[in-house]
Amino acid sequence: RKFNMRRLLIWGVILMSSFSIGSAGKHKFSWKYWKYCEDVPKKTVPGNKCDRPCFPYSPPRTCVFNFKLEVLKSDADGRRADGRVRSVLAYNKQIPGPPIVICEGDELVVNFKNNINGNMTNMDGSSEFTTLHFHGIREKTRPWSDGVPFVSQCPITPEGQNHQNNHNPFPFPYGFNTNVDGAPAGTYWYHSHVGAQRTNGAYGALIIKEKGNYAIVEENIIDDANNTLVLQEWYESSTNQVPVSLLINGNGRIGALMNTGDDEQITAHLTGKGTCFCLTKNKHFDPVNFTTKYTEFHVKQPGYQYRFRIIGAISQNLPLRLSIENHTFTAIAMDSLNIQPVTDLTDLWLAAGERYDILVKTTEEQDQPCLAYKIKVIGFTDQPDNKCPLCTIAWLKYPNQYIDHTYVTDSACTGFHLPPPLRTLNPVPNKYAAWKNRIKYPNWKNPSTTGDIFIADLREPKSKSKSTITNLANTQYIEFDGNITFNGLRMSYPRVPFLLQYPANKADRCGSECKGHPPKTKCTTKNPANCSATDYRPCQHVVKEPLAPDWWVEIVLVNNNEGAAAHPIHQHGGWYWVVGEGQYGHNINSKFIRHQDKIHNITRNFINPPAKDTIQVPPRGYVIIRTKLDNAGTWIFHCHINYHVTIGMAMVLQIGEPQDWCTKPLKRNVECETPPPPPGGGPTTINWYLYMENAERCVTPGMNVTFNWVNKNHNVNLMTQKNYDSCYVTVNNNASKVGNDIWTLNVLGTYYFACGRFPNAKGIGWHCKHGGMKAKIHVRSVCP
Repeated sequence: RKFNMRRLLIWGVILMSSFSIGSAGKHKFSWKYWKYCEDVPKKTVPGNKCDRPCFPYSPPRTCVFNFKLEVLKSDADGRRADGRVRSVLAYNKQIPGPPIVICEGDELVVNFKNNINGNMTNMDGSSEFTTLHFHGIREKTRPWSDGVPFVSQCPITPEGQNHQNNHNPFPFPYGFNTNVDGAPAGTYWYHSHVGAQRTNGAYGALIIKEKGNYAIVEENIIDDANNTLVLQEWYESSTNQVPVSLLINGNGRIGALMNTGDDEQITAHLTGKGTCFCLTKNKHFDPVNFTTKYTEFHVKQPGYQYRFRIIGAISQNLPLRLSIENHTFTAIAMDSLNIQPVTDLTDLWLAAGERYDILVKTTEEQDQPCLAYKIKVIGFTDQPDNKCPLCTIAWLKYPNQYIDHTYVTDSACTGFHLPPPLRTLNPVPNKYAAWKNRIKYPNWKNPSTTGDIFIADLREPKSKSKSTITNLANTQYIEFDGNITFNGLRMSYPRVPFLLQYPANKADRCGSECKGHPPKTKCTTKNPANCSATDYRPCQHVVKEPLAPDWWVEIVLVNNNEGAAAHPIHQHGGWYWVVGEGQYGHNINSKFIRHQDKIHNITRNFINPPAKDTIQVPPRGYVIIRTKLDNAGTWIFHCHINYHVTIGMAMVLQIGEPQDWCTKPLKRNVECETPPPPPGGGPTTINWYLYMENAERCVTPGMNVTFNWVNKNHNVNLMTQKNYDSCYVTVNNNASKVGNDIWTLNVLGTYYFACGRFPNAKGIGWHCKHGGMKAKIHVRSVCP
């Protein structure tokens, strides 16, 4: 206590000194006067020692994990996925990555190394650089640890290259302090924030356990972080974006038939319009010798309530529905924060980025041996008609039950198409009739009331902390349209990350800038010449707000088209509170919503509104959110459908000025050596070296494809598909230069390239045949 009082007095002197200096006009208040940026000493232990009982008076720890991201094959335990062998990205050789489980009060340090070796052939060509993002963590004192390339940091280059490249420390010290960084107990997750990397396996669970408290104060609750389900759809390969299976904690199976599709179907899936894929024979299917098994959860104390944490590590527009055979459950938290309990649920939907905590009321132990219960997860590639399913299971096993290890879901998902569920939470909001007939608050508190329960009708536990939510600084309108943008602006990024600019470089910015302290804030909109909302040109879309901890910005999200995706919109840097939601039976736009608001046809709820960091915005509808202006930094705000954010459905919410936030240990005003990719992919790079994995890329007409190599041992040749398949390369055996070799392809189609070095007497090139130096380039009007 004496130590803490002394520290408090010291901070008080520093704070008063800083304000007195500011009042004297010599300096503005700056983070450099705070010791917030310095770590509070705790006992340092390996991360796996931090999953422990979290007693109220347990001493906090600094939990250190060492992560390495690398390219592997799904050919070993811990990363077999659905049983097919394909290229994957894995943290510490497993999918999902190692679970991070810590207690309230702990500090997390993840020493992160990039060991991507160039073999991952992502469509977007961004495979060698990476970052790490803790989804849901506010990072109040460490905005530089948010892990968004060109927003909070430069991307991390692979180990083995120049460790100082892109001006990052090595290894990169990601982390947060649960006490001061806005990380209360709850369910979070982590993932790469570069390209399609999380789609290929770069994700994992992050759990912060309560110190002896639960959302529902009741005896007989089993809270074990091992009872976590991480849900993801899995694709044919890293380059073929046809969804073929679902994974729970990295485990799944495919039956005798599997999805296949062409470019048109893939594009419809990625853009969110939905499609039915064709079925083809699964050549890997062996009904006797499975290499994978479904995830198992064990009920060791029947009759107790078991807490399960559900994480939607979903990549594209494929929301998933969870149900449990012969069980109902109670939702107690969403997106890490507690809600007023919603009891007797039969079904729960999750979109990309969402999380829910549920309590499952287990039954008494079975008298006779019987089959374990199935936790059923299903999604539909054709939204909103719920056609063309993908499904999987996990087992919920009681002591006297057995598991059928020969079971595999079939392509029709037999047994998953249940009668209309009794009580469904968070349905995909793409049906106007379901919205009109929903169970409103407080009617859903009656467990006998059946129907759909939407987010706007939920409530957080009573709290005085949101008493200022009516202190409105300003309102921003963000409209989506068929071209997958915010207000017709496609996000681009600066060479110096937004967070590290001092002063901010506004030359290429567009969006809204709000100046002055509330309630006297005035906002202006800027659209420079190269940032037109009519042709969807890229620009650096920033909504700038003042740092005003007792005030809130309101954002009205408008999804204007029938048939559009119910975009799951995610905000970095903290939660927003959902104060309104609505849907119409006709197309709408921002002008219509503004008018409806003006004539008081749109209402807001300020009594215990629910908190979210990711929410689905209904087509032909709107969601109204409010964010507290208390977290200084530059926070990306984006659709969490992976394809949508990569083509520019994003913006940055800047709160405060550069002097208001900490950037330690990163340097300010230094350009990243790696240029930011333009929306949609931009110029694509292929690292061209012996014993590489065959490359495959997608570009739009006119884009450059650059082949990189570092010595005079290689070349690049365009050839026919027949010669590409056989490596018949009599065209060129010359190696007169060092790359870069740049090709510009203007006509739609598929182009085939190979290295022509060292052909044998039959013209078969050794580098092509045995060295893997082949590349297939798809030129499409829209790239996955």
